[in-house]
Amino acid sequence: MAGIDITSVNRQVKDISQEIYASKLQRDEMQTKSVNKDEMSGLQNATIEKLSDRSNINTAFSDTAATLSISALGAEELEKIRESWNNHPVSALYEKDKPVSKNSEGLYKIGGASFSDEELSAARNLITGVGSQLKNGYLSYRDYAKMEVAQKVVDKCATEGFNEEQAKAISKAMKDFNTNLIRTQDRLLANKKTKANDDPASGIYFGIEVYVPKEVRESANEYASTDIATNQELIANIRDNVRNTDFSDKGSVNIFKASYDELMRPAYNAQYPGMLKIDVNEVISRDISDFLKSFEYANKWAR
Repeated sequence: MAGIDITSVNRQVKDISQEIYASKLQRDEMQTKSVNKDEMSGLQNATIEKLSDRSNINTAFSDTAATLSISALGAEELEKIRESWNNHPVSALYEKDKPVSKNSEGLYKIGGASFSDEELSAARNLITGVGSQLKNGYLSYRDYAKMEVAQKVVDKCATEGFNEEQAKAISKAMKDFNTNLIRTQDRLLANKKTKANDDPASGIYFGIEVYVPKEVRESANEYASTDIATNQELIANIRDNVRNTDFSDKGSVNIFKASYDELMRPAYNAQYPGMLKIDVNEVISRDISDFLKSFEYANKWAR
């Protein structure tokens, strides 16, 4: 049997409400015409006053309309509607402080998948454990890469440790978690004074500087250069690079190391000019080491 469309049900309810309203208008009009001329004026005024508040009529008949519409559905459709009402968003998998309710079967329905108490706990520990390694603030290129690594780690663990529906919900939750990190940065920047980085070299990759309050300022400069990633093309290339890497394969990892170095070296050279250029090798090596440690977490979790 085809799945029920909740929007269609709502539309049916609305249509029935309108039919009831139209019928009532017609009935009252007939009643008005049937009374004698002396009573006409008073009844018309009462009818107009009563029908002028259409919201009251919609409210009065909405429950009846919903009952008529839903009662026409089969048992399977009713069950699907009931399940949709008891389905929590995937954010319930990483927002551990928010309570979630069980359905009639004693399971948690999240993102279309059912979880037992034990499975919910394991899924939450996976996402929050991996998520704890990510920065909640201004995001560098390294942070965007780590977000994509985190997604791959969660996808791998979810596929190996949960059923297909659960794995899809968990994967979606991690994607949602990462999206919220980007939104957090957007909110931070929206509430701070910023200016364009006018350095010809570093401005290509780190296009903004953030205002620094006097009480924490170490120099006379009101704005500080940051490592906030602003080159969207580079961000996209780095994330694609991570997505296309099989971190369980040594050869694929070596290719990733070389491509990450190629992508990030110009940005780091612009960020660390002159005498500091010698540190770029160390910085890139540290980045890659952090990425690989995330997969060590996945291996420990799988055990």
